[in-house]
Amino acid sequence: MSIRTRMNRGTAALAATPVFAACGLLDVSNPNDLVEEDIRKIEAAAAVVNGTLTLVASSVSQSWQPYLVTSDELYWIGSRNAWLSLDQGFIDDPLNEFIDGPFPAMGQARWMSDLAIEILAEHVAEAESDALKAAMGFHLARANFYSGIIYTVIGEIQEDFAFSNKREAGAPVGAENMHTVLDKAIERLSAAITGFQQAGDSDMVLNATAVRARAWHSRAIWDVINPRATGDGMVNSGQAGADAAAVIAAAGGNDADRLFNLAYSSQSTENSMAAWINDRKENQIDLSIVTVNSANDIVGIALKDPIDDVDDPSVIKWLNQWKGGSYLDKGGIYPPLTLASTRMMHIILAENALAGGSEATFTEHVNHIRAMDGLTEFRGQIPNEDMLRHMRRVTVMLQGLRLADMYRWGLEDPKWQGASASVKCPGVMLPVSNIERQANQQDWQDGCS
Repeated sequence: MSIRTRMNRGTAALAATPVFAACGLLDVSNPNDLVEEDIRKIEAAAAVVNGTLTLVASSVSQSWQPYLVTSDELYWIGSRNAWLSLDQGFIDDPLNEFIDGPFPAMGQARWMSDLAIEILAEHVAEAESDALKAAMGFHLARANFYSGIIYTVIGEIQEDFAFSNKREAGAPVGAENMHTVLDKAIERLSAAITGFQQAGDSDMVLNATAVRARAWHSRAIWDVINPRATGDGMVNSGQAGADAAAVIAAAGGNDADRLFNLAYSSQSTENSMAAWINDRKENQIDLSIVTVNSANDIVGIALKDPIDDVDDPSVIKWLNQWKGGSYLDKGGIYPPLTLASTRMMHIILAENALAGGSEATFTEHVNHIRAMDGLTEFRGQIPNEDMLRHMRRVTVMLQGLRLADMYRWGLEDPKWQGASASVKCPGVMLPVSNIERQANQQDWQDGCS
C-alpha cells in the first residue's frame, strides 16, 4: 500500500512564495500567483494536504541519506568529500553540505504540515453541512497523518530542532528534549487514526497505525540511546506492540506481507536518495550487504541468512524494490521508501517478547518473517540476541532506522574514525545545520562534547 504523493502545480512552494509589486511592462496578472490567503480557502483543502505530502516525501528522501551513510547501510563511492566525512562517523558537523542541504526541506515539510492541520481544523469547525464537515474531517486526518510522519522522522534522526514560524525564530528543542518530537508525532498519528475511523477508511487506519507502531518503538529506542547508548539496547514498548498486533490482524494475519510506502513519481517528486545512489553513483549499498564490481555496480549479496547460509531473501526484497525490479539493475530515481511493513510489526513484537522474557513468542514472530521468505525455522541455532539483531537489520533495511540500532547494540562501522562523534558519543544524531544556525542565531549545543 503506497502513500501517494500528489499535488496541484505550485502547492508545494506556497510556504515560501514571495509576492512582488509589478509596474510598467511587468504589470501583469499571473493566474498562478498565490498568496497564503488563497490556500486557506475551502476549495484548496485537498491541494493543501496533497502538497504537504509531497513536501514530506521529498524531505524524507533527502534526510535519510546522510543518516544512513553514517550507518553501515550506505557508503561513499563518489567524489564529494562531505559524504566521506559522514561515512567516517563525523555526523555532528553542521557545516557538512549534506547535512546542510536537506535541512530546509525538513523545515518546510514540518511547517507546511502544521499549517495544513490548522487550515483543515478551521474548515471542519466552519463547515455548513454534515457532508462538508465529513469531507474536511477526512482531509484533516490526512494532514495529521503526514505531519505525524515528518515529526517521526525528525525525532528519529535529529539531535536537535527548532519549530520556527516563517521569520519568527523558534528556540531549540534541546537534545535532551527531542523525545517530545516523537511524542508529538504519536499525538498526530493518533488524531489521524481517529479521523480515518470516523471517515470509515480502514486502509488509511491501517497505514497510520503501522506508522504509529514505528513511532512508539522509536520512542522507546530514544530512551535507551540518550543521552548516550547504554545497557543491552533492547526495548519493550507495549504501545508499539498493541499497534503492531492490530496491523498484522487487519492486514490479513501472520502470513500477510504488506508494505506501507511513500511513493514517488514524475508527477510529484523524485526520491532524492535514489538519485544520489542509482543515478549519480555518489553512494552505494554497504559492502557488508552487497558485493560490487570495479565500477561499483552491485553484482551479488554479501549478507547471508545465519541459518540457511543463502543470500538473505529480505535483503533481496528491499534491493529489488530499490532498483525497480532486480537488484542487478541500475535503478531509477522514483523507487518508494518503506515507512513500515507487517515484517516490521513482527520484529517489534519479537523484540518486545525477548525483552520481556518470552522466548517462545520471540521465536514465533521471527519465524513468521522467515516463513515469508521460505527460510528454515529458527529453533535456537544461534543465540536469540544474535537472531534479533540479524532479523531487525534485514527487516528494516533502507528505512531510516539503522544508525539508532547500531548505537543501542554497541555496533561500530569499520569506517568510523576514532575521533568521530559516532565513536566518541554513541547516540548522537544529525545536528541543526549551518543554514538554520545563520538564520536562527540561538545558543545551539554541539551534539558531541
